[in-house]
Amino acid sequence: MARTKPRKWIAKEIESLDPQADYERIWKLSSVYYISDFLADYIYAITFPNFIVPQRGAQAVLREGTGKIYSDPNRRMDDTTRHMLVWWENGPNDEKTQRSVKSLNNLHRHYAKQYPGNFDHNEDYIYTLCYEATLMHRLRLKLGMSGITEKQQQASWEFWSRMATLFVNAGTGEALTGFPKDFAAMNTFMDEYENKAWPTSPYGAEVTERILEPFAQRHFPRVLHPLARTIVLSMYNDTVLRVFGMPEPNPLVKKVVRLGVRMGLTLTEKVLPDPEESLPERHRRQRAQVKSLASTGRSPAVASGCPHLAATDSPAEPTEVVEARAASFHG
Repeated sequence: MARTKPRKWIAKEIESLDPQADYERIWKLSSVYYISDFLADYIYAITFPNFIVPQRGAQAVLREGTGKIYSDPNRRMDDTTRHMLVWWENGPNDEKTQRSVKSLNNLHRHYAKQYPGNFDHNEDYIYTLCYEATLMHRLRLKLGMSGITEKQQQASWEFWSRMATLFVNAGTGEALTGFPKDFAAMNTFMDEYENKAWPTSPYGAEVTERILEPFAQRHFPRVLHPLARTIVLSMYNDTVLRVFGMPEPNPLVKKVVRLGVRMGLTLTEKVLPDPEESLPERHRRQRAQVKSLASTGRSPAVASGCPHLAATDSPAEPTEVVEARAASFHG
């Protein structure tokens, strides 16, 4: 199929946009086009442990071994990714995003009743939102690259400050407060949160092991599972490794892994043609192909090996179903 866009069109379009008015479009261009199924799973693996550094969060995820992180860790990974893709693609003003967040608020309230006090901490919610907003900026700096552009930074703050208004403190029932006033303040907030004297947490280490396993199983042959583990651990910050009591990878190995990730990002951004289709659009097209093949009785081989194709466009469910099933974002 012939290209309909220039080879490198994403950065040019971002540069043409106003970050205050077009923040949703800038965020979408910055997030859902360059990402692949592998990268989505990798982001989940390197990101989620940061949210459960406080033992209260890890305890609510584990639920004494009954949480989805135990019963179905692959589905747990996919459910989280689907929520994120809905937000990234549609933005805070869209009904799909609002339904998705509402379902999470309901689920958080459900588990807040089971774990009194664990969901009461406003700072935990703010940290998670700031982490999502600054992920690629901080990742690039960690890899020795330049951060995201000033325009992307402004759009990121506009996007996630509005996302913050959709969430509710599940323990108190109140709106979130104290969202940082700009992109720099988000980074400062995160530094202060991560540098607290968090106590060690065996719960967090246990959750992380359940995250590492499905990532390795999905993308690597068994003989390379140690490599999969290393490329994830090499991206964790010192706080995660210390609190969870996990060994830091060999410094040389970590350097090689980070160099490889940096080369991959550079190749994608500077050399390869920009994708014309976002990851959610690709999923929808592939699901349509599967459905079409199935209707003719042919084998839907196009879906082979891609669990993301089982997703619907929105993971949100009616409130009463959510409360009954209790299969949460923190599940």
